[in-house]
Amino acid sequence: MLPDLDGLEACLHNKAGDVKLDARFRALFTLKGLASLSEDRKEQIIDIIGGGFDDDSALLKHEMAYVLGQIKDTYALGHLRRVLADEKEHAMVRHEAAEAMGAISSTEALPVLEKYLNDSDVSVRETCDLAIKKIQLDNSPEGQKEQILKEQRDKAHGDAIDAAARASAPIDPAPAIVDVKNAKDTDNVYSLEHVPEFRATFLDPELPLFDRYRAMFALRNTVQQGDNDAQIAAVDALVAGLKDQSALFRHEICFVFGELCHPASVAAMTKVLDDTNEHEMVRHEAAEALGGVLEDAENLENSQSEALRTLQRWATDSEAPRVVRESCVVALDEMAYNNDPTQFQPMDSIVA
Repeated sequence: MLPDLDGLEACLHNKAGDVKLDARFRALFTLKGLASLSEDRKEQIIDIIGGGFDDDSALLKHEMAYVLGQIKDTYALGHLRRVLADEKEHAMVRHEAAEAMGAISSTEALPVLEKYLNDSDVSVRETCDLAIKKIQLDNSPEGQKEQILKEQRDKAHGDAIDAAARASAPIDPAPAIVDVKNAKDTDNVYSLEHVPEFRATFLDPELPLFDRYRAMFALRNTVQQGDNDAQIAAVDALVAGLKDQSALFRHEICFVFGELCHPASVAAMTKVLDDTNEHEMVRHEAAEALGGVLEDAENLENSQSEALRTLQRWATDSEAPRVVRESCVVALDEMAYNNDPTQFQPMDSIVA
C-alpha cells in the first residue's frame, strides 16, 4: 500500500508545528519516490512540494527545489520559475531552482534562465549559465550522440544491479565526460589512465565552468568504477578543487563527496565544515557529505570520530549560519534514525 499523500503533505509542511526537520526530509524524498511510481499523481505531488516554498528553512526549500528537478517533469517549471524570480529568497534556494530547471532539461526554461545570467548573486549567475549549457547540450545532436555512447559503455560494463543504480542516480548539473581521445566505444574510460586528463580540465580556471563540471563528474565516476589506484587519484583531484575561487564549484565537489561516501574525503570535508570563512553553501554540503560517510561506517576510525564531533559541535553552535547548523542536525538525526533498530524501516525505503 502506498503512503497517504495528505499525511506526507502534512509532514512536509509541518502542519502540526512540531515535526522535526529530518522527518520532513524523509517525507520529501518519499514524495519523490512516489512521483516515479505514480504517473497519475505526479502533478499533485509536484504541487505539494511546490506549496512548501513559504517555509522559513532555506535548507528545506533548497532540497524541495532539488527534488522538483529530479522528478524531471516540465509541470514543475512554474514553481521553479517563481522561486528563481524571488530576489528576496535565499540565494542557495534560487540557485537550486535554476539547477533543477537544468535537470528537467526543457528548452522551455531557456528564456527564464537567460534572464538571470546577470543576477546580483554570483552563484545564481553561474548556475543559470550551467543550466543553459546543459539544456542546449542535452537537446543537441552532439548530446544525443554522447548519451548513446554512455549507454553502450554502461551496457558493456554493467550488470542488472548497476543498471538499477544508474536508473535511480541523481541527474547531474552537467553530464560527465564520455568522449575520451583514442577510447573505443566499449572502453571503460573511468580508469587511472584518464585521471590526469580529467584532473587537468577540472582544475583549469580558464576553462568554462560547464567543462570543469563535466570533468568533476568524470572523476566521480572514476571513484565509482575504477580500481583502488584510480579511486585514490580521483579523490585527490577532487580535494584539490576545494581551493577554487568559485563557491558554487566548491559546493558541488562537496555534493559529489556526499554521493561517494568515500572515507578518504573525511578529512577534507571536516576541514571545510570547520572553516568559518567558507561560504555557508559549501559548509552545508560538507556537513551532508560527512553524515553520509559516517552512516556507512561500521567502526569509526580516529578521523571519522573527529568528523562526528565536528558535526555535533556545529549542530549546537548558535553563531553558525542556520543552513550549516540545520545541515548538521539533519545529518545527525538521519544517522540516528537509520541506525535505530526500533524503526521498522526508513520512510523512503518503501518506494526504493
